[in-house]
Amino acid sequence: MKPTFKHYLSIAFALLAIFLCGYGIGFLLGERKGSQPQSASHTKVSGSPSSRDFDWATWERSTGRVIENAIRDLTPEQMQAIRAEIAKTSERIRAARQSGRKEFRDLNERLRQHLTPEQQTQLPGASPD
Repeated sequence: MKPTFKHYLSIAFALLAIFLCGYGIGFLLGERKGSQPQSASHTKVSGSPSSRDFDWATWERSTGRVIENAIRDLTPEQMQAIRAEIAKTSERIRAARQSGRKEFRDLNERLRQHLTPEQQTQLPGASPD
C-alpha cells in the first residue's frame, strides 16, 4: 500500500504532539534559571563566610502555616507548642550545619598534612556550602 498525504500528515501531527509533550514536561520539571529573584530580606546564617543565605524566620512561619492548613482544628495552646517545636528544630538544624562545616574544615586541615605545598594549593575548599 502506497502512503498517501493523509498518512504523512498523521505522522507529522504525531511527531508534533510528541515534541510538545516533551517540551511541556521539560518546562514543568526543568530548572528555570533566574525565575526566583533573591530577596534582600534573607539573613546570613552565622558562621562560615561561605555559608548560604537562608531566611530561617520565613521557614519557621511557612512550616507553621503548613501544619495549620493540614490540621484545621488546632487549639491556640497546640499551635503555640508546635511553633516552639519548630523554633527548637530550626536551632538544632543551624547547630548541625555549623558542626558539619567545622568537620569539613577539620578534614581539610588533616588532609593538608599529607600533601606537598604544591598539592595543598590544588586542594578544593573546606566545605560544600
